[in-house]
Amino acid sequence: MSDRRVMHVISHTHWDREWYFTLQDFRTRLVDLIDALLDLLDRDPGFRTFHLDGQTVVLEDYLEVRPEREADLRRLIKDGRILIGPWYLLNDEFLTSGEATVRNLQIGRQICEDYGSNMRIGYLPDQFGNIGQMPQILAGFGIDTAVFGRGWQLVDDRKCEFLWRAPDGSEALTSFMVHWYNNLQRIPEDPDEGLAFVERARDALDAVTHTGQLLMMNGVDHLFAQENLAPILESLRGRLPETDEIRHSTLPDYFEAVRAEVAERGIELGVHDGELREDRHGQILAGTLSTRMYLKQANDACQRLLERVTEPLATMASVAASGAYAYPESFLLIAWKHLLQNHPHDSICGCSIDHVHVDMKQRFRDAEQIGRLQSERALTALAQRLDTSAAPEGAATVVVANPLPWERTDPVTVVVDFPMPDAPHAVKVLDAAGEEVPAGVVEVKATARRIWSPIALPKSEPVRRFVLSLVAEAVPATGLKTLHVAPAGWQAPEPPELLIDPRTVENEYLRVTVEPNGSLTLLDKVTGYTYRDLLTIEESGDVGDEYRYLAPVADRTYTTHGCSPSITVLESGPARVRIEIRGVFEVPEASTSTGRATDLVGCGFRTVLSVSRGVPRVDVETTITNAAKDHRVRVAFPTDLETDVAQAEGQYDVVTRSRPPAEWPHATQCQPQQGFVAAGDGHRGLCIVNQGMPEYELGNDARRTLYLTLFRAVGALSRGGEAAVVDLTPGAQMLGEYTFGYSIVPFAGDLLTSYAPRQAHQARVPLETIQTDSHEGDIEDGWSLLSLAPECLIHTATKRSPGGEHLVVRCFNPRETAVDGELRISASIRAAWTGDLMEKPVEELGVEEGVVRFTAGPKRIVTLLLALGE
Repeated sequence: MSDRRVMHVISHTHWDREWYFTLQDFRTRLVDLIDALLDLLDRDPGFRTFHLDGQTVVLEDYLEVRPEREADLRRLIKDGRILIGPWYLLNDEFLTSGEATVRNLQIGRQICEDYGSNMRIGYLPDQFGNIGQMPQILAGFGIDTAVFGRGWQLVDDRKCEFLWRAPDGSEALTSFMVHWYNNLQRIPEDPDEGLAFVERARDALDAVTHTGQLLMMNGVDHLFAQENLAPILESLRGRLPETDEIRHSTLPDYFEAVRAEVAERGIELGVHDGELREDRHGQILAGTLSTRMYLKQANDACQRLLERVTEPLATMASVAASGAYAYPESFLLIAWKHLLQNHPHDSICGCSIDHVHVDMKQRFRDAEQIGRLQSERALTALAQRLDTSAAPEGAATVVVANPLPWERTDPVTVVVDFPMPDAPHAVKVLDAAGEEVPAGVVEVKATARRIWSPIALPKSEPVRRFVLSLVAEAVPATGLKTLHVAPAGWQAPEPPELLIDPRTVENEYLRVTVEPNGSLTLLDKVTGYTYRDLLTIEESGDVGDEYRYLAPVADRTYTTHGCSPSITVLESGPARVRIEIRGVFEVPEASTSTGRATDLVGCGFRTVLSVSRGVPRVDVETTITNAAKDHRVRVAFPTDLETDVAQAEGQYDVVTRSRPPAEWPHATQCQPQQGFVAAGDGHRGLCIVNQGMPEYELGNDARRTLYLTLFRAVGALSRGGEAAVVDLTPGAQMLGEYTFGYSIVPFAGDLLTSYAPRQAHQARVPLETIQTDSHEGDIEDGWSLLSLAPECLIHTATKRSPGGEHLVVRCFNPRETAVDGELRISASIRAAWTGDLMEKPVEELGVEEGVVRFTAGPKRIVTLLLALGE
């Protein structure tokens, strides 16, 4: 407690773009707000400044309607009367990737620079918890302060001001808005009432701060600027004690004053390491991890497409086809903006009215369409530069592209068209050396393909289409492999290499048996350990809302353990076996706060598992036909391990988490993940990879079961006091058919020294293919742009920097010890640097014969910048 108290009054609004109203409804109100704000600031020079919620997308939203006021807006921003940035928008941190958060800040910074002002404060007012690496991310943009409202409690001797430390050691001076971001909302105009209001807020904060610098937030969700604030503050100055000062302040001024007082008085601030995800009172709304799971799946698919496919392929093409192909920076910016506009918590968390989430689907489609088209254009450019002139006569050539920076062997489905009427009736697959590649025929059909021309109308060409399954071996890192599909005479099919019996499949790494009840028994041939009862589907009641999971008082759990599903071999070839498990399990038709309904309905399930030659994982796709309401559906993976922790991929980290304390709400027994979660004991472990299902739980049962949530089905936006309006949300009941993809990767030893993380990324980022013709080219089969080593470094981006000046490769070190890294590149390099997250050079690195060596510190994000050319 300080002898002198300074009240920093922060005028602001918190702008949810969509929530209990749609985007267009809220945009109308935003236009009214900014219109009134511009008029107020011009009319009253005593109204010092207004914070526009730390995001810049609202500027775009406003100027689409009011382009005639752009000059006024720019003038007031440049003069510091309106504070903007650093974000493009306020995203949910746990449901979006680390790269998405970085792109969010990059776009926000570009917009701020265009307006001539950027508030360099880590403004995190209402995120549902905060990721552990946020201080390091902020530091990458020159930001060393943060202010937040959720994920921490003032227990023990904690105070509002503290140092928040990322796993790599980066620190941010941080302020916790313990009384929320409206602790000085609308000061009463009556002098006595106003004084009493301010004194209550002052005393409440004074009791929980180290310094005398008090953060007083004058605003809240969608609130207009308090038009009479300046005269009210002037009146208060004459009535407060001499030891008190009240200022119309800014967040930068507040942090500067805190930092100065801490230094002057020698205050030792507390330190918090890692995630801000404490949830003693349900404040982080953890049920949103699994609300409207279809949104999470669409978001994850778009992030993977842009980050791990489109940008790497475009980077490859910009080097291999330089002069004939231009990196599509503008298209990618449009795609990223569409995607990021789905990342605020009310959007991606699925906690809004139904109409909002219908609108989100179009943004996902726009991002996906741009990403897919630009991927195809990059693939086409690469295929045109690849020398395929050695193709056998009559053969079609398929280019297999690997966008990941390590050599990989993975299953791939190849689609090849042969023009009629000379199309073969049977084919074989050959590699570039002419050796036959084992391949299974999935489908052969007569169809037509569309041929597009820039100088003529599109036309159709009749073809015979072959769909083949094979394993592409040793596809080069960030590189290309050529396969030829040649006509073949009829021959008797070879006996299956993988299928042992109609319920058992085995490759070099695994032996998988489908039990009569549909569960899996999996032998890990590397460790010799057998996992049992995998893939049991579990259903239980959920009477919560879009924010919170809540089990009925008298809950009952139903599983597929007692089912007798049909088990069918769908495909049995030399490269892949696919087995279908199909059945129905009965569950209560609904739930109430007291228990489950007595009437049962049938929920259909169809699980298809795939095992491929030479690949140490099981790929799974489960389709649920949901006919019930108010429940949760998960898949169980008993590990039978002696462990109390799970390791989950996060944002630039692999986070080790124990189970939350028993006194925390039930929802937070479930935890967030990005691509995978694993449990292990140092000798063996089980890794579950997901395709967009970000919620897991490590059970407290004797078998230490890992649970992967497929979905929660609920019918209300809020049944408590969190939302401004209570709305029914039938769209959140997830009725109908939904499909979920995931993989199982057993591993030996420790997770971070095993092949599991890379297998997880390979499962999530398939190989890309394109058919081409026979032609000469500049690059040969096996061309590789770049490779990243060692295996423990986790890659997140291969792209061009803004403006295209540098080739960028980003990765992180998940270990707690430093790692010596190596980037090999086939293109000529003039210079190389480590860079910040703005992708500006920081420290020059040596380049020796195409190899760039660097050190990745413990838990460190590393951005490498390469200047290409002689």
